[in-house]
Amino acid sequence: MSILDKNAADNVLRAALAGHNPAAVEWIWNRYASDLLAFLRAALKLGDDAEDVLQTVFVKIVRKRHRLAKARDLDAYVFRIARNEVSGWIRRRKRDRVAKVVDEPWLIVPKSHEQAGDLAEQLQAALARLPQPQREVIVMKIYRQKTFLEISRLLGLSQNTVASRYRYGLQKLRIFLENLT
Repeated sequence: MSILDKNAADNVLRAALAGHNPAAVEWIWNRYASDLLAFLRAALKLGDDAEDVLQTVFVKIVRKRHRLAKARDLDAYVFRIARNEVSGWIRRRKRDRVAKVVDEPWLIVPKSHEQAGDLAEQLQAALARLPQPQREVIVMKIYRQKTFLEISRLLGLSQNTVASRYRYGLQKLRIFLENLT
């Protein structure tokens, strides 16, 4: 999508939000749900919780639709809501000390090297061991095919910070994977 097409789509969405068009929420869902879910899974490491947080994010988006209609950058605003919700979820989880069983196969750390039979499983295990800030950048860059500029806008960080997190994360992944072989 070219920058002009994106700006036109943003303007149509803003007008729909400002005009109380019920279809606007569906358009937002279609545009953001997949990327947000991948982001939330990377940030939380728990698939079921990521889906719950995604629902909460969309409830907040609906409640803040008038502010969203006025936002300069729709993508950044939506992802900032998601990041804030992740932070709140993590704080509540720590406070409540609730332990849940992880059932998301792409983020389970194998108990032994024999269980990590193929490279994809080894990579998933190594990815799960990364610090959350590095993991979220790598997931957005590699799995969601976002540019550093897009990631920096979505996360509210400088491009240099995003690039550093990506570079350090890849270095750690290499070390983790070398130690598995």
